[in-house]
Amino acid sequence: MCVFWMIMLLIDKQKNTSKKFFVFLLFVILINFFAHAAYFNHEYKLYTLLDSVWIFTSLFVFPLYYYYIRLLTTDTKIQYKWSWLVLPSVLLTIYSVVIYVLMTPAEVESFIQAVMYKKSGYEPYSPLVRLQILRGYLFKALFFIQVILSGYFGFKLMDTYNKRVKAFYSDIGGKDLTPMKWVLAAFLLASLVSLVVSSIGKNYFISHPLYLFIPSVIYSGCIFFSGYVSYMQLFTIEHFTRNVNEYEFNKIFNGKKTAAHYYIPGLDNLKSLRDQLIYLFEKKEIFKNPELKITDVSLLLKTNRTYVSRVVNEELNTSFCDLVNSYRITYAEELLRSPLKANSLSISEIARMSGFSSESSFYRVFKNKKGVSPSAFKQNNRTLSG
Repeated sequence: MCVFWMIMLLIDKQKNTSKKFFVFLLFVILINFFAHAAYFNHEYKLYTLLDSVWIFTSLFVFPLYYYYIRLLTTDTKIQYKWSWLVLPSVLLTIYSVVIYVLMTPAEVESFIQAVMYKKSGYEPYSPLVRLQILRGYLFKALFFIQVILSGYFGFKLMDTYNKRVKAFYSDIGGKDLTPMKWVLAAFLLASLVSLVVSSIGKNYFISHPLYLFIPSVIYSGCIFFSGYVSYMQLFTIEHFTRNVNEYEFNKIFNGKKTAAHYYIPGLDNLKSLRDQLIYLFEKKEIFKNPELKITDVSLLLKTNRTYVSRVVNEELNTSFCDLVNSYRITYAEELLRSPLKANSLSISEIARMSGFSSESSFYRVFKNKKGVSPSAFKQNNRTLSG
């Protein structure tokens, strides 16, 4: 699964910084599974070398995934000031390597056979072996802490990003990170499975190899799902920042545009920004533009998008996306209620006329606001009319 999605993401023509970083994350997971393979295939010498690598990669995954979320939601390029996130994994790995170097071959065999494979006849343990046992407890504690912190701050970043997207665009299809929340939840599930497996003991699965199928399927499923969502996520903070910069450019050079380009009859008679905003939606039906952004509205009103956002949030008690979609759904509802138009127009045509960029987006928003699909609403209205 790791290799498959690494190849798919590398050959993807629409790859961005976040996708490239996710390839690196998959590579780290791949190395981690090589260490697992050495353990379960009783490659004792190889596993001795890879044991510290396993410690590093296991503690490295969640900080990496958290930073992957930052590249989706916050950072337009990799910022190396966040390298401190890998400090716990580096320090514990150094601790493990140093102890291994100091241990005699007999002590290494005692640790691997007695502690890792649970074989008897190697006690009592030497001080260095006990220090490696302590490493195991430290690993579990750090792993648990990293899972909790990465999950909490990851969800927080995505929530903040989704709110920004909803306040900027009228159509958030493919732009919000709700699917990534499910990916993070899948990673958390995989970490829970790892903790359960660790508590039971990996050696248990050597004597009961069929049970190894359960965590293997869960891990493979999580990797496939996360790889697929990453591959399909085409919109990130890079695109959002680009759209904001385009608005700033248009605002700076607004004075060079003709007045007629921005002149809207009747708009000057309204003093309140709120009334002007409603006028644009109700009289000029700007919601029919499927690519409508809050910056487009602010340019039409010749004001700052912050003021428009404040009116939408504080005076109209909604988000920009919900405001636009409410007008779109109201307009679509009128078309669906009209016997002549409902019979002559397809659902796809009604979606396009109402300002939706796709039929699927229309279905999703309509079902969310009305509780039924557009087709069911159309059929119900036809039954009542008949």
